[in-house]
Amino acid sequence: SAMIQYEGAKFHPRLLLQRRGSVVPFSCMVALPGAVLAVVLKLIAEHIGWPLLGLDDKDTVAGVAWTSVISLLGFIVVFRTSQAYSRFWEGTASMYRMQGELFNATSSLVAFCKLSKADKSDTFVFKHTLVRLISLLNAVVLMDLSHSESGNHGSGSTSVRAF
Repeated sequence: SAMIQYEGAKFHPRLLLQRRGSVVPFSCMVALPGAVLAVVLKLIAEHIGWPLLGLDDKDTVAGVAWTSVISLLGFIVVFRTSQAYSRFWEGTASMYRMQGELFNATSSLVAFCKLSKADKSDTFVFKHTLVRLISLLNAVVLMDLSHSESGNHGSGSTSVRAF
């Protein structure tokens, strides 16, 4: 199954290192080569007295330029991460708002059926059909939202039987 089943509400560091559902292994694959290269270059520079192109000297033009570029790069990374974080939470809030509106609309229609002059069996069928259709609409919306760019859906099944 595509869904990760968690047991209990306890957090365990092992959750961060699992292969499915965690971004930590992938981010380590991206970040570790650069970090290892930086450490190796710094150790070589300190061991043989190599000044790393003068970038660690704050009095040279190259050092000031390097500091400026790194500061700008840090600002851009923080800004873009902040924007992505706020977009994620805005999308999450919109999804829950949509589900709440569907629930309110469905409960209102079911409540209106209570005062209906139609036959009880017809209102019973209408209420159950309405709830099933709204539930299907919610499932289709969530499936569309979980659609990744690679063409796979979160559940792995795109057939009508998935509903």
